[in-house]
Amino acid sequence: MSKRQITIKPTCMREILAYPADRAASLWEKINQLVTDPLPDGKAKKKLQTAEGIYRLRVGDHRVFYRFGDDWVSLLGLRRRHESTYREIPAAGEELNLPPDEEEDLDASLVEAPRAFSFAPAEAETPLPFELTRGWLTELGIPVSAHPVLRRCRTEEDLLDAAVPSEMLARVLDAIFPPSLAGLAQQPDLLVPSTEHLIRYKEGDLLGFLLNLDEDQLKLTRWALKGPTMVWGGAGTGKSTVALYRIKAVLERAGATGRERVLFTTYTRALQAVSQQLLEQILTPEQLARVRVATCDQVAREIVHSQRPLRDWESDRDAYRRLRDLRQTYVASLASSFEGRLRARALARLSDAYLLEEFDWIITGRDLRRLEDYLNAPRPGRGVAFPARLRTVVWELCQVFRQGGGGERFPDLRNEAVAIVRQGGWRGHWDYVFVDEAQDLSPAALALMAEVCSGPEGLFFVADAKQSLYSRSYSWTSAHPRLQFRGRTAALKRNYRSTREIDQAAFSLLVPEEGEVLEASASIHAGPLPILVTGVNPEQEVDWIIRFVRQMARHLHLRQNAAAVLVPGAAIGQALATSLKAAGMPATFFAGRDLDLKADCLKVMTLYSAKGLEFPIVVVGGFYPGTYPDAGDFDDADLFNERLRHERRLLYVALTRAMRGLMLLVPKDCRHRALVELDTTQWHLEVAG
Repeated sequence: MSKRQITIKPTCMREILAYPADRAASLWEKINQLVTDPLPDGKAKKKLQTAEGIYRLRVGDHRVFYRFGDDWVSLLGLRRRHESTYREIPAAGEELNLPPDEEEDLDASLVEAPRAFSFAPAEAETPLPFELTRGWLTELGIPVSAHPVLRRCRTEEDLLDAAVPSEMLARVLDAIFPPSLAGLAQQPDLLVPSTEHLIRYKEGDLLGFLLNLDEDQLKLTRWALKGPTMVWGGAGTGKSTVALYRIKAVLERAGATGRERVLFTTYTRALQAVSQQLLEQILTPEQLARVRVATCDQVAREIVHSQRPLRDWESDRDAYRRLRDLRQTYVASLASSFEGRLRARALARLSDAYLLEEFDWIITGRDLRRLEDYLNAPRPGRGVAFPARLRTVVWELCQVFRQGGGGERFPDLRNEAVAIVRQGGWRGHWDYVFVDEAQDLSPAALALMAEVCSGPEGLFFVADAKQSLYSRSYSWTSAHPRLQFRGRTAALKRNYRSTREIDQAAFSLLVPEEGEVLEASASIHAGPLPILVTGVNPEQEVDWIIRFVRQMARHLHLRQNAAAVLVPGAAIGQALATSLKAAGMPATFFAGRDLDLKADCLKVMTLYSAKGLEFPIVVVGGFYPGTYPDAGDFDDADLFNERLRHERRLLYVALTRAMRGLMLLVPKDCRHRALVELDTTQWHLEVAG
């Protein structure tokens, strides 16, 4: 029989590290036999009676638990078979006192459902089930240098706060609280090329293994089509991961020269850093040297800078201030005629924010050069009707704004970069261009990506309409003729990130636009209902965050640094991080470009900067007056509805960053329409006292 592909769960990897080194040769031999022939033989290999499709392999006094198919074997866990280990596998919250010779009892205990999460209104420390002795830690393979810290731990809280490496802590937690099969099923499958790689990992010569893709995802990494390709997928479906693995596939394809140049563009600086780290795991150093990871705007800036010196940058705050001043002067100039007064009245409907977005995404973003072009430009999705009179006055004000002497702004740089490329500079600079979060790029940005690619067959886009933070108001082909995806699109529908409960709560926020069909992804994980807390004030918010993060981290056996708090704005985030630290919770506010996912603290960041990221535990809060649109602040209902649509999408993006635990904090008398209209049946409700 031919050998099967091996996958392994992270817990099983840690259990292999703890396996006695002097007996490892027997383990490798048994796993090799398993890969060749996993069928039960009634002796060393048996089918569990209490779990469908689960088998165990006897290796001395240990048992390997596994699943298998026609061409794969999945290693679930490696457990020692002696009485103390049995007692460390809880069943329904009780200790098991099992005789060492009852094989099926170990099988049954492994099948038990994981401990359910129940949010407690007050903190209560949980004692460890037994003392962490020097002998026990040594047997687990924990270095002697870490023993003093771990032996001082008396509660789960002590252990989760222990100053030891995360991998080492996870090994200890897995040994104290061995995950059930239900718990293991929540873990990702990692790809093991061969048993020899397990040996190298055990010996410390290999850091770990890569994520195993499902059949649909794997097919897309190798999809050979003559033309640009688009992959659609909801939050957590792995579309960005597919794009990263496709880079590896194109660099290793038959006929590759070894000189291919690849560009991978992301939406934010935070995503840029994360993508770079993942590629460092996937690619060899030689391959990595041929891949550029950057935001689209970084590429535009680099192209323009190659032709001329760049001026100082104009921040969004400065742009708003300049627009407000120009607007007052311009409106005053209209007062001398009846037509001018009509134009001024039409313009008064629009906020500065809406005007600037119209400039950046419609006029500049689509590189409209004439008033006639703007008068005839379709604007679906913008929410506010623009008759000719209003378009005319907006166009004139835009021209004044663009010529007003401000600093460099990316909407203009994108157009300038496209012009440079079309004149011969940088055209076809990369053989392959991958575009992540394509739904949020302007037409000019999309055109730039198409132009810097050597041919349409090298373009690979991934997008999710449900996560769009901007009204695109254009077709792909209108952005660039190369972006013809018909017949070359695929959809990913399985959600590997969030639990069904989190995904359903988030999806219920969305309201489809005219002609839009929204389809929820199919989450493969289950978990507790997300928690909705109403009536909180800023002081209470800190307390609720600390209690939830500590309790959920303890439930998931994770450090508190696995959590993130997402808020509407930077000022709120900075203040909240300060308050959390003062209350004893290590926390840091990160601007998107400064995010360090490895930082040993609670990450506080804005809703925007969290886009594309994921965290096991997420708290969303900070919704105080002034941080969200209120109907009373808008003279025009269409403007408010447009902004509300944006806010719903933004909140959806924030909620879907959560993998296993989610809490949403709603202040007392909150008027955020999306929060007021929440479907509370999708949440576990708590009321702040």
